[in-house]
Amino acid sequence: MSHDATTFEVVAREICVARKLAFGSLVGSGAFKHTFQVTKGDGVQLALKVYKADSERTAREVSAITRCNHENIAKFHELGNWTTAATSYTFSIEEFLAGGTLSGRLTAGALDATALANLARSLAAAVEHMAGLNLVHRDIKPDNIMFRTAAGPLVLVDFGIVRDLKESSMTQTWAMRGPGSPYFAAPEQLNNDKDLIDWRTDQFGLGVVVTIAATGSHPYASALGGNDPMTVIDRVANRVGPASWFTDWAKGARMTWLVRALSPWPVSRFTKPADLLAVLAGEI
Repeated sequence: MSHDATTFEVVAREICVARKLAFGSLVGSGAFKHTFQVTKGDGVQLALKVYKADSERTAREVSAITRCNHENIAKFHELGNWTTAATSYTFSIEEFLAGGTLSGRLTAGALDATALANLARSLAAAVEHMAGLNLVHRDIKPDNIMFRTAAGPLVLVDFGIVRDLKESSMTQTWAMRGPGSPYFAAPEQLNNDKDLIDWRTDQFGLGVVVTIAATGSHPYASALGGNDPMTVIDRVANRVGPASWFTDWAKGARMTWLVRALSPWPVSRFTKPADLLAVLAGEI
């Protein structure tokens, strides 16, 4: 365990004593926080997240997750501050998701048609909820999709680089690339086209995840199975559009909505979240 993680564990253990929680273990680390599994006296497991102090991104992440209230977004329980050794920390207590990640499930192979449809509808519903709050997740990927139990439902997690469209951008205009996981990012993120960032950016990430869950390949990969990250990222950044193998597959699988969702320019994607949900529900 790194020195940084050890320090945060000390803080987490102190919070557990104060909140009468049983400390479990470190279950996740990020640039701005560490997550620990803890247990209430009644046996209910929770996630205790300890954040680095004085981070504007931390403030935005916490603000975003506390505003969200949706089945497919992690449930928030408590927010607080903790001071130890003259250092202040922000912490949150959220539901613990015991069903693992989508990444873990995909190690066994592609999802079947039922699971794939549920993935698409659930993510679209979560994105619609966030869009109604002027939030853009910007990091939809298999590692950030978890399950409450082995049977589901799926939950979108990690709002560490969430964009609040009502707030000023934290990314410098001169930066070559905006925040996000490059392999799953939309062209506007990779090119730091900040004025183009909105819910359609999450729509693109949703489309990438669904395609990978179905085929094992990125829709911009030059060939099925040709998933060299740098090649894929370059093709997305240069807006070459989805590969021909992908469009052929989407038509054959009756999932042509993916072709539109993965358009290189936001203006060509679904205009409203409700439009995408209607297609996924078979209403149009």
